[in-house]
Amino acid sequence: MSKDADLEQANKPESGVVQVEPVIPEQPQTAAPTTAVVSTATTVIAVTNGEKPVEATPATIATTATTATSATPATAEQVQPATTIAGIELATPTSPPTGSGKANMDPALINFKVLYVLTQLCGLTMIVLVATWIGQHFGGLAGTSNPGVEFNWHPLFMTIGFIYLYGNSILIYRGFRTTRKKTLKLTHAGIHMAAFILTVIALKTVFDSHNLANPPIPNMYSLHSWLGLSAVIIFSLQYVAGFVAFLAPGLRENYRIAMMPLHIYFGLFGFVLAIASALMGITEKAIFAIKTPAYSTLPPAGVLANVIGVLYVVFGALVVYLATDPAYKRKPIPEDTALLNSSSTNE
Repeated sequence: MSKDADLEQANKPESGVVQVEPVIPEQPQTAAPTTAVVSTATTVIAVTNGEKPVEATPATIATTATTATSATPATAEQVQPATTIAGIELATPTSPPTGSGKANMDPALINFKVLYVLTQLCGLTMIVLVATWIGQHFGGLAGTSNPGVEFNWHPLFMTIGFIYLYGNSILIYRGFRTTRKKTLKLTHAGIHMAAFILTVIALKTVFDSHNLANPPIPNMYSLHSWLGLSAVIIFSLQYVAGFVAFLAPGLRENYRIAMMPLHIYFGLFGFVLAIASALMGITEKAIFAIKTPAYSTLPPAGVLANVIGVLYVVFGALVVYLATDPAYKRKPIPEDTALLNSSSTNE
């Protein structure tokens, strides 16, 4: 009996030790994290769901700990994308578009590009047809030794300079809307200068063809010559006024703002007047020069002259439409604002 009792007493401490050793280190490791997880999870749930803070009671700690521990990863996954999206919201325009670029483009800008390309094709076609017209039917080009053929420089240079370049100079701001305003101003002035040089040469050739003819032909007697010279004078005054107001330094900003509507109006008016004068001029040339067969029988030279006139009208209508529709107006870019502020400071 004593031996059995001794064996039982010896075994009890050993079993007690075996049971106590795993329990003592596990309790401090699980108790503190459980409390932290419960408080953290409770706070996350309350904040993310828009609820008021809830106090954790001893009766609900066990249930909350189990629920929060399982819900915390899902909640964190839901909160993090929302925070990330809000953080990159301003940068989303620079991310690659999901669809095609044309699908995301402004419809008005798409229409402008289509009409702008059509305008260029129309303008280049009318230049080619004028060159073909004078080359195939009126002897090509010559100098002062042949005044009759020297006249052919007049319709060619007027078409290139006073119609095509003039129209493109008007559209330069809307056609290249992402370019700096200062660069566009210089380009606008440069194209106008090229158009002016070609116009002066064209006027010289027409006066030479009249004065050097035998017998001489009177000058400035037709409506075409009156309107044409008026368009050239308006064009020249426009160039000088625009250079002083918008390129030369020193003019106050309020004066520039006041002159802008006048500059736009008279620029378009001079262009329309140039188109009207060109239509009269090509009609005069067809009537006076197409003799055998007569223009009234509609020979190939006459048909070509009529087609050129139609292209003048189409080109002019497209330029005026693109230049006046508010939907196609160029929007300022940050560089324009900086340039305006610096010019205002200098003044």
